[in-house]
Amino acid sequence: MSANNFRNKLALSQIVAALLFLNLSGCAAQAWDGGGGREPIRHEIRRFHTFLQDHPRVSADLRVNPRLVGNRRYLDRHEELDDFLRRHPAVRREMLDHPDRVFGRYYLADDYGPWHR
Repeated sequence: MSANNFRNKLALSQIVAALLFLNLSGCAAQAWDGGGGREPIRHEIRRFHTFLQDHPRVSADLRVNPRLVGNRRYLDRHEELDDFLRRHPAVRREMLDHPDRVFGRYYLADDYGPWHR
């Protein structure tokens, strides 16, 4: 193998290694951030927690039965909740898919609101 051919292969392998490193770094950053793209929903869930603080009866109802966010009769009796969920559809989806996350500490930052101690 000639010296030029060896240098070309070495340079190519270094480029491939650098690209692989950058790709893996991006994946690690997404995993660290909670799966990538979680920040917008975190903000929405925080707004939902604030809404629930102002609506303690709704909060109690949803803790017992989170599926009420998809119940038309319940939402008809709680127009403010219905309006909130129309403006924040990701919150409704998260409540239906992962109510334990919404009511747990999953979305709460260490320095956020009344949960910070």
